[in-house]
Amino acid sequence: MIGLENFVTHTLHGIQYGFVLFLIASGLTIVLGILDVLNLAHGELFALGAYVGFSIIGYLTGLVAPPTTLSTQLVFLGIVLLGAIATAAVLVPVGVFLETTFFRPIYERDEVYQIVLTFALLLIIKDVNKFIWGPSPLRLQDAYGGINSIPLMSLVGLTYPTYNVVIILLGLVTVAALFWFFNRTKTGRIIRATAINREMATAIGVNTSRTFTLVFALGAFFAGFAGALALPPRFASLDMGANPLVLSFVVIVIGGLGSLRGAFVAALLVGVLSRWAIWQYPPAELAAPFAIMAIVLLVRPEGLFGTWGEVA
Repeated sequence: MIGLENFVTHTLHGIQYGFVLFLIASGLTIVLGILDVLNLAHGELFALGAYVGFSIIGYLTGLVAPPTTLSTQLVFLGIVLLGAIATAAVLVPVGVFLETTFFRPIYERDEVYQIVLTFALLLIIKDVNKFIWGPSPLRLQDAYGGINSIPLMSLVGLTYPTYNVVIILLGLVTVAALFWFFNRTKTGRIIRATAINREMATAIGVNTSRTFTLVFALGAFFAGFAGALALPPRFASLDMGANPLVLSFVVIVIGGLGSLRGAFVAALLVGVLSRWAIWQYPPAELAAPFAIMAIVLLVRPEGLFGTWGEVA
């Protein structure tokens, strides 16, 4: 039965999931649109963010007593968000290392080399996660419960996890910050210029090597941020990077290769429709995103906002 409360709840679930997908797909879109590299290891950066987040957020929340009042609950929320940002910052040097050491030598190589390399990195990062954190799934249940005890949605008469609302709000802030960065800052405009015409950008004095490193660092930052944010309500596990990677590719194909705006719209579309599918017909959960992708490709092969070489 379709009730209004169920409809709103599952729609919010979809929006929240869509924002997590966007955080992952935005990094993948930026790397693909500018570096022209299909990074199969991007999902493992998301998983690495979850594992690093488990250590950092777990340590920080262990320094304070369990929240019992609204003020301590808000402090607890701030600590968790600080841990997520710190996790994303840890992923930045990882991205810089990967770009300068592994990706830079293959930019001019055939795509087959890129696929083989990124698949190898996928396996390496997964083994690193296993070596450091072990094979068993890890979870920050205390952090999730502590934040959900904040009576936010009860103010509007809706039973919905407060942490999911926080992710939605953070997603909105991240989207606004990304579009501001690429459209209003000098560095963002340089990145866009490099994406549109790499040779011309080099000719006018743009250090494309530094730009590529920055782009990959941004991609790693958002993958780590998404992993840390997705951790509290779920487990950090060795196979958690596979499904988000596949759905991120679906998102960037639907939105248009290299289009950040398209990735945003497509991520919300995939997130909402997949959660509606779970609600109404669970077997369609996996098929729904691919059905959307097939329809979009039939009607508009370049994607909803397909402008290759444009990242905003």
